[in-house]
Amino acid sequence: MKHFNHLCLFLLLGYSMQAQNHVDVLRFSNENLWGTARYVSMGGAFGALGANASSTSYNPAGIATHTTNELSGSINFSDLESQSMFQHSSNKFNKNRTLSIPNINYVNATVFDPEDFGDWNRWNFGLGFNRLDDYNQDIYLEQNFSSSDQSQFPLSELFLRNASGKPHYDLHDFREKLAFNTYVIDSIGGIGNYKSNANFSNTMQSYKSNQSGSKNEFYFSLGAAYQNRLFLGLTIGFPSIEFKQVTTTTESNYNPSPGDTTLLRSFNYKTNLSVSGSGVNLKLGLIYKLDENIRYGFALHTPTYYELQEEYWASMTSDFVDEEQLRYDESTVGIFDYGLYTPFKMMNSLAVIIKKKAVISIDHEYLDYGTSKITSDFYNFTETNKDVKNYYKSTSNIKIGGEFRIHPQLSLRGGYALYGSPFANNLNDASKEYLTLGLGLKVKQYFFDLTHVSSLSKEDLYIYDGASTASIESNNSQLLFSAGFKF
Repeated sequence: MKHFNHLCLFLLLGYSMQAQNHVDVLRFSNENLWGTARYVSMGGAFGALGANASSTSYNPAGIATHTTNELSGSINFSDLESQSMFQHSSNKFNKNRTLSIPNINYVNATVFDPEDFGDWNRWNFGLGFNRLDDYNQDIYLEQNFSSSDQSQFPLSELFLRNASGKPHYDLHDFREKLAFNTYVIDSIGGIGNYKSNANFSNTMQSYKSNQSGSKNEFYFSLGAAYQNRLFLGLTIGFPSIEFKQVTTTTESNYNPSPGDTTLLRSFNYKTNLSVSGSGVNLKLGLIYKLDENIRYGFALHTPTYYELQEEYWASMTSDFVDEEQLRYDESTVGIFDYGLYTPFKMMNSLAVIIKKKAVISIDHEYLDYGTSKITSDFYNFTETNKDVKNYYKSTSNIKIGGEFRIHPQLSLRGGYALYGSPFANNLNDASKEYLTLGLGLKVKQYFFDLTHVSSLSKEDLYIYDGASTASIESNNSQLLFSAGFKF
């Protein structure tokens, strides 16, 4: 089954007609630094510590370290700024601050007397909701170029090239047929012969992408402790995805020359993509106390299997000098269901407790994006899965965190996390860095945590095959507040 290829690809290697491709696989396989304020403030380095509600989504053994019941939740404020460099032109696009609830968690701890129940004297369970990724991002690009520049060409030229040699009734429903029906391209006699009415001597091109949505996980965890030294845990996760993207590419006659004969002022091409679905995964973990001050953690995450539904449509509008009304055409709505397997994940962690006043912790995560796979009962994704293996690789995520208790009720925290790039052969650099600072306050059975997160990511963007490379730098500032009580 063939569809239009939505724009805004982090890496576009060819102008594919298939909507589901390696870019979708990467987007929905990614996860970022989310959790409670305490978890995030230490860079997510909780694999060997536990006793935090968010740790159950990463190392399930953390559920077994709780000795009291706990109910907690968080509020997140985000301010995202994206800056693009496109043909030596810099553009900034600020996204207003957003408010979200990234997690709500409940932990039930059941501790028995070892004399009555033996060495296995703690059986805990937990359930809740954790955010795994956020898709909100706006990008704006703008450039102008002349027809004499042979190193690149406008989108209208791509429509013309793709239409060449095809009768109008065989043109692609989501691209070239829209251009034909709005007279951006027009037949000049004979089957498959076309001309472009957008033969501008100087073309102004702009591109705007609006993304929204998130990936969240509902989970259920079980854990047990052996002699208060070995902690084992199991988590069943039920992640869900909601993703929307609207892109608009506009081209107009910029500073026309005296000899220009085109009557087309401008056109814009708009695509709409909506993806939703849910999945399931299994996570196993352990934490072992080497002594009272050193802890080791290990966890395995199975691949998550998602069943996703995609809806998409496109439209085009053209503006001619000699016509009072705009020409408009839109496609039908395309719907397609497919399955997605994300990579497995392996985690190793080590934590050192210093005089019961300070903690230093480090986590290492290993995952291989090249093992992701897309499936369908109605389409053979062999080539797409080959692209996944060729374009993506194994990588590591490093998380480092520390906590210092300056008062029995007040703690200061800090952390750093580096998420490695998934791209093979230096095709792109999509690594992400996080710097976190926070503090925590305990008042009797209540606790309050506040964290500030600064993150930086960079990536290259190709809006279509033949376009210039755009470098996108995103800076995200977050303020995360968590509160809860133990009982």
